[in-house]
Amino acid sequence: MKTKLLILSLVAAISTVAVSRADLIDMQALWSGAQFGNGASATATFTFDTSLFNNPGVTSLTGSAFSNAFQNLQLTVSGASAGNGVFTVTDFSTGLLDTMGVTLDFHSELVGQATMVGSWGPGPIHGISIGEFNLFSNGFSPLAPTAYNFFTLSTFGGQNILLTSFAPVTPPAAPAAVPETSTWVMGFLALGAVVFLARRPVAVRA
Repeated sequence: MKTKLLILSLVAAISTVAVSRADLIDMQALWSGAQFGNGASATATFTFDTSLFNNPGVTSLTGSAFSNAFQNLQLTVSGASAGNGVFTVTDFSTGLLDTMGVTLDFHSELVGQATMVGSWGPGPIHGISIGEFNLFSNGFSPLAPTAYNFFTLSTFGGQNILLTSFAPVTPPAAPAAVPETSTWVMGFLALGAVVFLARRPVAVRA
């Protein structure tokens, strides 16, 4: 009986690892100043923990929750009159996401996904934006860009840049991913337990 409980526990642990990995998506966000008549732009890459966001709903994350939701964040600003460079999660304090009442598909391009009132994303200049996604600098990194308006960041040089894409990073074609070491270990332990149980002598009752 104890062996069976061990096997069930190991299977549950392996399932938990698989689920937690499924919540993590490598994302890329792009901003451009073209609609505002400037040449500034920004590119951000990060590992997005979708389990920390209300989907559907509005989510505002700060502190460690923000750091966990935007793991390995690197936001690069270029073409601005000031504030060009690479910024990380420590340069920001808050991440805001509003799905506009629908369940967004984080495995596809978010900008343009349908909501009940229009396409999710920024509208034309002075138009109506549907939903929201933004990053707020922490105030201790004055050169970092920060939220200015819906889907809009403002660089240290004062150029506004508008979100144009928010999508998962498409990985290059490659062989099947190798499971993490922890997954291998738990898998072998579970297999060993099964073999041990199978080889145990069966008591014969008189």
